Amino acid sequence: MLQTYPVRDLQEVTARLHDEFSVLSHRCVERCVNDSWKCAEHLGYQVTPSLVEGLAREHLQAMINSQPPSRLSVPLPTRPREGLL
Repeated sequence: MLQTYPVRDLQEVTARLHDEFSVLSHRCVERCVNDSWKCAEHLGYQVTPSLVEGLAREHLQAMINSQPPSRLSVPLPTRPREGLL
């Protein structure tokens, strides 16, 4: 059954998580919170602000941990090497 919470609850969750993950944009955190709520609802869980916060926190941590440090970025070749075409 569809369960809704006041927008204020989700705004508070977003604000707390943005404070924790300030390296990400507010919009990114807000979208993650909204997506987490929709995902939990879709899977049939009783959605609460604390469930959404925990799920969104895990996702945001995964996003940060999956970004390679810029010093490890390898530039792509600008022209094809011999034998590739």
